[in-house]
Amino acid sequence: MNTIGYSKSHSYMLDLLMQQKTQLENKSIQLTSGLKSQTYGGISSDSRMALELRREISNIEVYEDSNAIASIQLDLMGKSLEHMEKMRSESVSAIDENNYTLTTDGQTTSQQATEIMLHETISQLNSEVNGYYLFGGKDATEPPVASLDAIMDGQGGKLGLKELMKRYENAHVGASENGRIESSVTNPLGVPTLTLQQDNVEGFGFEITSVSASSADVATAVTPEDLTDPANPEGKKGTFAFNDTPSVGDTIEVELELPDGSKSVVKLTATDDPDAGEGTFLIGTGANPALESAENAQAAFDKAIGNIAKTELRAVADVQAGEEFFGNHGRTDPAPKVPKANGSGYETAPDLLVDWYTGTENSDDPRSDKVVQIDDNVRVEYGARANESAFSEQLQNLAVFVAADFTAKTPDDAESEAVAKSYYASLAGKSDDALSVAGDRNSGIQSVASEMSVVNTTVKRTAERQKQASLTYHNTLTGLENVDKTEVGTEIAVLKTDLDASFQATSILLNLTITDFLR
Repeated sequence: MNTIGYSKSHSYMLDLLMQQKTQLENKSIQLTSGLKSQTYGGISSDSRMALELRREISNIEVYEDSNAIASIQLDLMGKSLEHMEKMRSESVSAIDENNYTLTTDGQTTSQQATEIMLHETISQLNSEVNGYYLFGGKDATEPPVASLDAIMDGQGGKLGLKELMKRYENAHVGASENGRIESSVTNPLGVPTLTLQQDNVEGFGFEITSVSASSADVATAVTPEDLTDPANPEGKKGTFAFNDTPSVGDTIEVELELPDGSKSVVKLTATDDPDAGEGTFLIGTGANPALESAENAQAAFDKAIGNIAKTELRAVADVQAGEEFFGNHGRTDPAPKVPKANGSGYETAPDLLVDWYTGTENSDDPRSDKVVQIDDNVRVEYGARANESAFSEQLQNLAVFVAADFTAKTPDDAESEAVAKSYYASLAGKSDDALSVAGDRNSGIQSVASEMSVVNTTVKRTAERQKQASLTYHNTLTGLENVDKTEVGTEIAVLKTDLDASFQATSILLNLTITDFLR
C-alpha cells in the first residue's frame, strides 16, 4: 500500500513540475517576442479578426506610394500653375500701350519684361517630377514645349513664329502697304468716279463693307466681287461718283473690315484749307473741280488706309499668325495656314512650322492622361497638356508681343516713327486685352488650378483617412496579438516561485537534486 501511494505521488509531482516548466518557457517566449502566440492557432478565437486586420493594413500600404507620388506631383503642378498665373497677371501690367520706349537692342522695355515672363511660362510648362513631365500628357518623358529660340526663329528647316508673323504681315498689308485696297479715279461720261477695290487674293487685307457720302452730289455704291472669270477675278469695290463739286463740310467715308472681324472707318471731310491736315480732302478749284476733288479724296484715302494697314491691320496679322502657330496643336484641323513669302496665297506643302509642342495629342480629355488609384473605390485624374487653350493662349499672347518688330521703318523720320508707335499701341492693346481677365472671372490657368486643387485635396484627405484607419487597425491588432510585458513578467515571477516550491517539495519527496531533475 505504501508503495502504491508513493508511486502516485511521484507521478503527480513530476507532471506538475513539467506543466510549470512548460508554462514558464511559454511565458518567457511571450516576454521576448511580445506576442501571445507564435501562430494564429494560439489565439484561435481572435485569429480571423487578426488576419482581416492585417489584410486591411497591407491594402493601405499598397496605396501609400501611389498617394505620395500623386501628392508630390499635384503640389508641384499647383506651384507651377500659380507661377504661370502670376506671369499672366504681371504681363498685363508690363504691356503698356502708352509706353513706347525702345532700347539699344531694338526691343521696347515692355517687350524685355514680357520676354522674361515668356521664359518663365515655358519653364513651368516643362516642369518634371522624377522624369515625368507634368504638362506633357500621358507617359511624358521629354520636355513638351520647345525652347524660346526654336519657337521664335524655327529649327531644323521649319519656320518659327517671327517668320510666320512676317508672312502674314506681308500678305495682309500688301506690297503697296495699303491693305490690298487699290484706288483709282476715272471719268466715265464726264462724271469723276473714285473707286476703292480689293485685290481679291485669298481673303488677305481689308474687306470693304460700305461706302457713304453726306451730300447728294456724291453717289456711292458697293459692287460685290465677280468671280465669273477665274483668270481675272474682280474684287469687291466701293465707288464715289462726284456728280458735282463737294461743299465745305461734306463728308465721304468707307468702312473696312479687318480679318479678325473688327471694323475701321475712314471718314474724310471736304475743306478749302490746304493745311487742314489728316481726315480731310481739298476741294478742287481748277478747270474741273469735281475731278480734282475726286483725285484729292483718292490721295487722302490712300494715306489714311495705308496708315491703318501699317498699324491696326499689321497688328491683326500678327495675332492671326500667333493663332495659326500656337493653334496647330489641340484643334480639329491641326494644319495651320502659312502664307507664301510673297503674299500671293497660301503654301500647300504640309508641316512647315516648328513643333512648339511635342507631348500627347489626341481627342481624349487631357485629365485622363494621368489616372491614379488612391483607394479601393477612389481614383483621381490629373493629366495636363501644354497645348490646352489655358496654356497655349498665354504662350501665344506673350510670344507674339515679344516677337514683334516695333522699330521705325525709317529711323529718325517723324512720320515713320509715328507709324511704329501707333503699331506698337495697337498690338500692345490687343495683347493686353487677350491676357486680361474681366471682373471676377477666372483665367484659363486659374480654372485648371481649381481642378487640380480639388484633386489634390481628395488625395490628401484620402491619405489622411487611410493613415487614421491604419493606426486604428494596428492598435486593435496589438490588443489581439501582443501581450502586456509587465503582466507577463509578473506571471513569470510567480511561476518561478511556484516552480521552486514544487521542486523543493518533490526533491524532499524523491530525494532528487535539481541537476538530476534537469537531466
